Amino acid sequence: MSVHHRKIKVITFSLDSENYECQVRSWNVNNGTDDGEVLYTQCPDGEVREDADPSYTLELTFLADWRVGGISDVLTTLDGETVDFQIDHHPDIPAEHVRWNGQVTIKAPSVGGEARATETTEVTLPIIGKPVYSRVGA
Repeated sequence: MSVHHRKIKVITFSLDSENYECQVRSWNVNNGTDDGEVLYTQCPDGEVREDADPSYTLELTFLADWRVGGISDVLTTLDGETVDFQIDHHPDIPAEHVRWNGQVTIKAPSVGGEARATETTEVTLPIIGKPVYSRVGA
């Protein structure tokens, strides 16, 4: 297979059915699932593998928006609640348009920073179970 590369330029991102992609500077869906555990018994074929439960997170860095309905306001208001999320990656390239969706538990963001700096926020949201990956279009 030949070399193929792409820059991350455009996504669509929604939390609780509201779009916030214009505030997002960076995002990561992280698979932190452990490898599971191998248990052994005293018989010749006595190897048993216990699979680990899925452990995914959604990491976001965004421009803070404290207006009513802005991402900072929403994350703070919904702290502790479970909401739907959806990320469409490369939505402008039909052959590469992929999607992750599922549910996250909202965590209120940290607040503050240096004087005269653009206010940005980082937050890590636990994903409930394993997010659903799918191809869109093509």
